[in-house]
Amino acid sequence: MNTTKLLTVICTVCASAIGNAWAAGPTLYGNIDVGVTHATGLPHGSSTQLTAGNDFPDQVGLRGSESLGSGTSVIYDIATGFCGAGEFNNGVSSSLPAAGFCTGGGFMQRTSLVGVAGDFGKFIGGRFLLPVYTNAVVTDPFRNGTPAAITSLNRAVSAFNYLRASQLLEYVAPTVKGVSATLVYGFGSVAGSSTAGSLANVSLIYHQGPVLVGAAYLFNDYITSSALASGTIPAHSVGTTHVAQIFGHYDFGLLTLSGMYQTYTSAFPGATFTPVKASKASMDNRFWMVGAALPVGRGQFNVSYSHTNNEEVASSNAGMLAAGYTYSLSKSTNLYTGVSHIANGSAADYGVHDASNTFAGSFGQAANGIDLGMRHLF
Repeated sequence: MNTTKLLTVICTVCASAIGNAWAAGPTLYGNIDVGVTHATGLPHGSSTQLTAGNDFPDQVGLRGSESLGSGTSVIYDIATGFCGAGEFNNGVSSSLPAAGFCTGGGFMQRTSLVGVAGDFGKFIGGRFLLPVYTNAVVTDPFRNGTPAAITSLNRAVSAFNYLRASQLLEYVAPTVKGVSATLVYGFGSVAGSSTAGSLANVSLIYHQGPVLVGAAYLFNDYITSSALASGTIPAHSVGTTHVAQIFGHYDFGLLTLSGMYQTYTSAFPGATFTPVKASKASMDNRFWMVGAALPVGRGQFNVSYSHTNNEEVASSNAGMLAAGYTYSLSKSTNLYTGVSHIANGSAADYGVHDASNTFAGSFGQAANGIDLGMRHLF
């Protein structure tokens, strides 16, 4: 073998080895999203800001897998939030954690999981999104992004309550004839108790062709962090909260229609979980939404109407009409805009909420939001 052929063989082997190493190694992924948001109905009036993560939270992460043979793999995923527009400095947004990571709660707290996957399904453990939240993403025409997101009114499955949690174990069963099932258990990690703070979430989805329908239930032994109802409920009291969902959408080709109905109940007062006036009454929150998505060329128009109400507190209702448009500059980059109008009952103060930012509302006053931004995936 001459020198040229030898070098060619060596280079081929090295290139193959490098390629295999990359294939087995982690994949870098992320999102950066920056836009201008104008919100009204705030306690001090209105606000216009350069905001981050309006359509989807800014994040960067690593994910990968390692084959164990026989179709079984170890999988892992870690991701952290960051602030694409810098930190907010006027106190209007309440979504920025003290650590300054914008979303997730801290470094690598958007996602941190490891597990195994194979023909048997998938087992994972760590910190990640709950099924009740991902179900809302699937149903909402805005995918829980922009000020048009249903999370403005659906506080059960938003950054305020059951979006993600730590100390979770999840099993995802193999999909059979379009039916998939997810089971989640979360440890409460409370000294002296095996149940306080724990949660369980089960979700069933049927997705075949243009049809998607699903149902989910979440149970949580909720622990109060402070005294409630003028001190009649002591701090660190334990009570149950429940979230039940039915949801779905149908793709007609030219138009996709979607809907969700959800109940959110607790023995604790509604003001603990939703923006309604303080009351000693328990919470019996009802939420529903209908929406539509209309693809047009490289873009998509979205509309929705959603409504929420605590049956135990008079005039705690709120309704939101939303519309928006997304235009694909490329497979990785979108331009987007969303607009919403929230009508609050006299005992409700829901404000505009997008994928990362929250603007407080005022009791009985309308709240409006509009944004214009760009999102890039990598």
